Amino acid sequence: MRWDAEGGRALRSAPMSGLLAPVGPLPPRVYWVRRIVVLAVPLILIIVIAVSCSGGGAKPSGAGPGPTSSTSTSTTPAAAGSACLPGDLAATLHSSALIYPLGQSPAFSATITNVSASSCEFTSSPANEIWTVVSGPATYWTTAATAGCQVSDASSTKTLAPNATTQLTITWDGKRQEPGCKSGDAAPAGTYHLHARLDGVKAKQVIFHFHSNTQ
Repeated sequence: MRWDAEGGRALRSAPMSGLLAPVGPLPPRVYWVRRIVVLAVPLILIIVIAVSCSGGGAKPSGAGPGPTSSTSTSTTPAAAGSACLPGDLAATLHSSALIYPLGQSPAFSATITNVSASSCEFTSSPANEIWTVVSGPATYWTTAATAGCQVSDASSTKTLAPNATTQLTITWDGKRQEPGCKSGDAAPAGTYHLHARLDGVKAKQVIFHFHSNTQ
């Protein structure tokens, strides 16, 4: 501020007036906000550069390595102990003979093979194994629940590696099955087919014969 020597009046300095009291067509608050923004941007850039140069991204001393492999290693035991799916297995049926004399009891077996690329847990139970002998349209014997036979619900589980096998066996008395799971007359001479679905795995049929003269 300066004084007018002639009039004795106080005159404002133009530069100081523009700095402290912005002059323009807009409200003074608008000009103050603009000034604050202009001053704040360089200040923020300076702070960011200072933090970056001070090594703010360095690891704290004593910090251990991150858990990089725990997830992948934990899934391996679960995969190895998973249950076998029907698609993992193949079943092959066998008959102890191709021709039996009348009245003889045929012995049947099945080979279960793990055809997958991984080990799996195979659970077998007589309650889940259906063996059936038919001749033409007639069913001569079956272990299905519809026959009314008492079947053990015991089960056993074993690990099958890829290409590993396990055996299931059963014997038929060679007689026609009557209602109530009773044995009737001996099966007559003829051609018979053995079918099986074993613990969810369907097997290809086996053909055998009863003959009155096996020589």
